[in-house]
Amino acid sequence: MKNRASSHLLVLFLIVGFEVVGYYGLHRAALIRGYETSWVAAGRDLLFYVPIVGFVFWLTRGMKFAGNYNARNKAEARAQKTTALRMRFIQETYDEQKKQLMGLPPTPARPVNIDEEQPREADYSVSKALTSGATWIPIFSFACFAIAYSFCVRDGFLQWVQRNSFIIVLLTLIPLAGAVVTSSAGKAIGNMTPWEPSKIPFLLGFAGILTARYKDLARTYWGIPRARDVIPLVAMAAMPFIPFFALKDFGQMLVFSGAYTTLYLVAVRRWPQLLLFVGSVALVASILVVGALPHDVQERVPFLPTLARPVQAALPARIQQRFHLWLDGFDPPSPEISWWKKDYDEALSRDPRMRELAEQSPAMRNSVNVDVWFDRVAFQPAQAVFGIASGKTTGRGLGLGFPEVIPVADSDYIYAAVSEEMGLAGGLIIILALIIFVSAGVRTALDARDMFTKLCSAGLTAFIGFQALVNIGGITRALPMTGITLPFVSHGGFSLMTSFAMLGMLMAFSHRNAHDLQLAARTPVRIAPDEPIKAPEAVQ
Repeated sequence: MKNRASSHLLVLFLIVGFEVVGYYGLHRAALIRGYETSWVAAGRDLLFYVPIVGFVFWLTRGMKFAGNYNARNKAEARAQKTTALRMRFIQETYDEQKKQLMGLPPTPARPVNIDEEQPREADYSVSKALTSGATWIPIFSFACFAIAYSFCVRDGFLQWVQRNSFIIVLLTLIPLAGAVVTSSAGKAIGNMTPWEPSKIPFLLGFAGILTARYKDLARTYWGIPRARDVIPLVAMAAMPFIPFFALKDFGQMLVFSGAYTTLYLVAVRRWPQLLLFVGSVALVASILVVGALPHDVQERVPFLPTLARPVQAALPARIQQRFHLWLDGFDPPSPEISWWKKDYDEALSRDPRMRELAEQSPAMRNSVNVDVWFDRVAFQPAQAVFGIASGKTTGRGLGLGFPEVIPVADSDYIYAAVSEEMGLAGGLIIILALIIFVSAGVRTALDARDMFTKLCSAGLTAFIGFQALVNIGGITRALPMTGITLPFVSHGGFSLMTSFAMLGMLMAFSHRNAHDLQLAARTPVRIAPDEPIKAPEAVQ
């Protein structure tokens, strides 16, 4: 598809059409749950296409783009919707005797006609829409896209970033240190992760030092580069892992590992070094996995518990909990295990009745432990798996799923909600869209004129790709669930703004690549017979 405004508008109109169909499905789903949908919220969401259309003309006409392609308590609302569904099921399937035993009017079982029901009126007013985060987060995301594109399309800005990459990383550590102090359970400012935007300066810093050092890394002894060339690179790469380890953000550590490995593979193309680097990363990952394995799994291999004990002592309880949830999530750990004992005791301290039950007998204690485990940890991933399984191939239908039974279904577990209502087909559409995005990013990196923008393009693409992989893999239990969002799909604040900023940077690099090709086609290059051909290595 050629880069024309009409082509982009056609795609947008198709998306708007699909969204209108989706809103009709949501309207029917709300009636099933006893709610009336808000036309204000629907109009607000559709109005977001106005700035998107404006971006199309701004990029194509103004910037001459030439590249390739919370107003209420959510938990309370979910509980009310679940109750409405439960009562509707009782009304449709229970006979008079069962209803009377439950203290309900002994009416016969009959289907409920939602068109005859009186839904609860929507209380979503214009003032709530104007003050809602669901309104301002997309607006800020569009602004981040425009700012990132406007700056990264300029050679002078990229030169400045490349020269000051180390200082940028050091300055990024300052707000992260504050986040470490104020965060709780990997979250801060409510239930958000305000350190999401730090991925961009960390990436720029690592790309900058790798651009300056990648030639020196080719000087090796037995395939191992010199220490003076490796130590600065390792120090720069380790900087983001320290605060994220303190923040217990295991997902970001996985994403950074994948992105930094990608950058190294792009910059260093010697097989001995590539094998050594990939082997080192695999070794570290294996040590962490062995240390986080459940005790019953470790005991099956001789000497493995002894080797894993020091690693377990260093790993945060949150990471060990995630691995147990991944490998053996339906089998609660013993209350005596160190990483689970604190949460278990905290749950009992909040509910004296539950503590009394746990003290009655070992069997009752085990039952209480199961309840606490599923209430606090395993309920969310279990419901997500059940939702995906119930969606089958084509899904239950738009609005006919039950995403409200999955806590935070609109954020971390949005893929489960989509798969339940649209089935395997809907999930594959999301994966296909992400593959197309990654393919476009790879093409941008391959066409880059210099190593710095090549590494930045590859790193941005790797961040989006690995984040999607970790999110979808965690929901489908192919990987440990880490709590990171699905790029461009999840309802996330800082995550959505960061994703749009990355998109703006990639489009800026793509524009620069296309502009260089057009300039080269119009300007013939004359090379003297004795003049060597030299490829640019830094931002010109």
